[in-house]
Amino acid sequence: MVRLAVEVRRGDRLLEKLANLGHVFPSNCGGRGLCGRCRILVLEGRELLSRPTKQELALLSREELSGGWRLACQAIALSSGSLVLELPYLTYRLVVEGVEGPVELSPAVVGRQLVIEKPSLADLRADEERILSSLGANSMDIELLRELPSLLRHGPSRAEAIVRGGEVLDIRPPGRPLLGMAIDIGTTKIAAYLVDLRVGKLLSTSSDINPQVAFGEDIMSRIAFSMEGPDKLIKLSTVLRDGINKLVREACSLAGASPNDVYELVLVGNTVMHHSLLGISLRGLGLAPYTPATTRPLQVKARDLGLEAGRGAYAYLPPPIAGFVGSDALADLVASGMYELGGTCMLIDIGTNTEILLKSGDAFWACSCASGPAFEGWRISCGSRAVRGAIDSVRIEPGTYEVAYTTIGGAKPIGICGSGLIDAVAELYRAGILDASGRMREVGTPRLRRRQGVLEFVLAWASEAGAGHDIVITQKDIREIQLAKAAIRAGSRVLMEKAGVGPEDIDMLFIAGAFGSSLNLASAMAIGMCPSVPLSRVRFLGNSAGAGARMMLKNVGLRRKAEELAKHIKFVELAVEKEFREEFLRALSFPSLGA
Repeated sequence: MVRLAVEVRRGDRLLEKLANLGHVFPSNCGGRGLCGRCRILVLEGRELLSRPTKQELALLSREELSGGWRLACQAIALSSGSLVLELPYLTYRLVVEGVEGPVELSPAVVGRQLVIEKPSLADLRADEERILSSLGANSMDIELLRELPSLLRHGPSRAEAIVRGGEVLDIRPPGRPLLGMAIDIGTTKIAAYLVDLRVGKLLSTSSDINPQVAFGEDIMSRIAFSMEGPDKLIKLSTVLRDGINKLVREACSLAGASPNDVYELVLVGNTVMHHSLLGISLRGLGLAPYTPATTRPLQVKARDLGLEAGRGAYAYLPPPIAGFVGSDALADLVASGMYELGGTCMLIDIGTNTEILLKSGDAFWACSCASGPAFEGWRISCGSRAVRGAIDSVRIEPGTYEVAYTTIGGAKPIGICGSGLIDAVAELYRAGILDASGRMREVGTPRLRRRQGVLEFVLAWASEAGAGHDIVITQKDIREIQLAKAAIRAGSRVLMEKAGVGPEDIDMLFIAGAFGSSLNLASAMAIGMCPSVPLSRVRFLGNSAGAGARMMLKNVGLRRKAEELAKHIKFVELAVEKEFREEFLRALSFPSLGA
């Protein structure tokens, strides 16, 4: 737990107050008091807060309420004063590394030396015309134009012009850095990469939880939140913009630079992230047939999006592919280079929302499946995100059923995260505690017990845990994992059927995403989550969406290539595919051991 002193004013809602201070709670109810994931302990100042709501009375016990526990989304300050709170210690493990392919440096912005000729009676051309003529450009950023008369008459005679295409963005003293930012806006995290555009070198990275998680951990929750009123969409856009700006400042600070030296940003993300950053209504994505407002590539002035950057800087957003397959999948495609490979290739970007891409010959297919809840620890009795103390790998000894595990940071276990869940289910199956249908068998071990009529297996006893209770995986948890893994398996099978190929035809399987980077592929295949291909044909890409964004930042030609690829990807809407429902039901079971 983290102790925190907070000054509040009348009307402050603690959820938003804490978010503004950088303490973001993962939520799947949009702050409506339904999920109970924003619990806080009020140590001092309880009298300043509103009385517990009916939602709190339903989710918190009488003992918890009397002890000072509240839901941050429900507690509102009735008067100004000081609070002392204890918050859960949430240190997320954010995977920002990704495999980046070789790329020729050819950025959208360049620095050009400029000799400034002072206006004179011998040269009566307009100031703008004189500069454009000298640089061979054809337009000028309006903010630069406003300052141009003073700059030409009182500035130095030598300067550097920042030029993008035919537009002059800025004129500044020579010798300053010329920087770009690549930003991967994930549903759960945002990762930012600062790049020196003169040499193509990665200077620094910064990452944080996407602050939108306060309004829903999955994209459907955020869409529902945005549809409650126009102010809700504004809230989603504002917190996302603020989160991005925070990372831009952090990355620049780490490199000893300034956001004023950033003249190009490339931002990728799923379609909901894309639309919410732009302030586009999410209504079309929340109602059938789930169509996006636009699938065009966009080039927008960074200032028009409220993003901190240099004068005249641009934000480039590659095109989304469809309603639930965004430009992050396109960036995956660029980073993997699979579009250049022959044969049959598949890419699975495992996350809160899993995207699957399949290439066979010259044809591409893509789909999206809702797999996140269980892998992110939702609906799991002792589930946890990838935080310090989360069990991330498991081994169960057949016969004795003794358990060996590791945790993030080597801390005492507080729960179990996605990679640990996949391991645990695979190990329970290999040890004979689960049958092929996923049903627990009552074998002779004290670790397997029935509580309140439900079977559960103890991974860590309370005496060794840091949570104050046993860490268990229940029969219900197994069912949740089956639902999640079946969605991925069925989605991949549907794409293979569309292409007329089978798992044996896959020449290369790329696994991408933060969760995928920590996945034990042998365990994933053992429970039938991924196509069974030889491990020699598998490549782990890490955060390939971020890598692809960096590549498009450094080479404008790759943007054109990505835009062309997007036009030829066949999106498969699984919700209307009869084969998906049939494959999903089959994929719920585990494959035969040794298969």
